[in-house]
Amino acid sequence: MNKEKEYSFRVISNQVRFGCGYRTIDGKRQYFAWHGYPDRNSDYFTTSEISESEYNEINKKYPKEIIANREKAEVFRNKYVDGHPVILEGWDRLL
Repeated sequence: MNKEKEYSFRVISNQVRFGCGYRTIDGKRQYFAWHGYPDRNSDYFTTSEISESEYNEINKKYPKEIIANREKAEVFRNKYVDGHPVILEGWDRLL
């Protein structure tokens, strides 16, 4: 399997981390969104598969650098992470 990360962005503050991106697997582009909460030592995150239209919507709604807060992160998680197929969950690894 040929897997290559091609693009992603992340928003980081003391309270939240979230972002989106895409990667190519065997010539097919896979779009994803991710969300996590930091603690003092590490981040726990969930990465979920999203559609191309959701990916495009995120890039319109969220500039690459914004001031993040828990409210924005919860809106993002509810819309683009919860209820989507999970690609990856874990500690200390975002992509």
